[in-house]
Amino acid sequence: MQLRNQYLEALGIPDFLYSKIESKNSSEPLLKLLIVEVGAQDSFCSKGDSQNLLIKMLASIDLNIKSAQLVCLEKNLIDEYIKNNPSEAVMIMGSSYESIKSDIFLMHHPRDILKNSSLKRESWEILKKVKKCLK
Repeated sequence: MQLRNQYLEALGIPDFLYSKIESKNSSEPLLKLLIVEVGAQDSFCSKGDSQNLLIKMLASIDLNIKSAQLVCLEKNLIDEYIKNNPSEAVMIMGSSYESIKSDIFLMHHPRDILKNSSLKRESWEILKKVKKCLK
């Protein structure tokens, strides 16, 4: 990318016609799935029922917890964190966060699913969309 940009610049092509954004080191693997929870109550970042359910949820779409990065953030820090930690898909759990991006999925937190089993169906539909995005 850098060599291409230098070439275009040498030809006098205006920079708004090409990208000057440097790509990350290609040997650095892109994170498969970023899972963000809002609020630390019954966090799935710690061992317990919420983490156990999250592990089962990931297994249902052929993922394991090692293929995901788990973070607990305040709502106002989510956008910046996603920007600085690119991934193939993002699941945001337990929040009223809004996004129009196709790779960001809003999901019920495992603690909420454990308290209200009627949320399972909707959560499963979202998990299927996440799986499709990761293919």
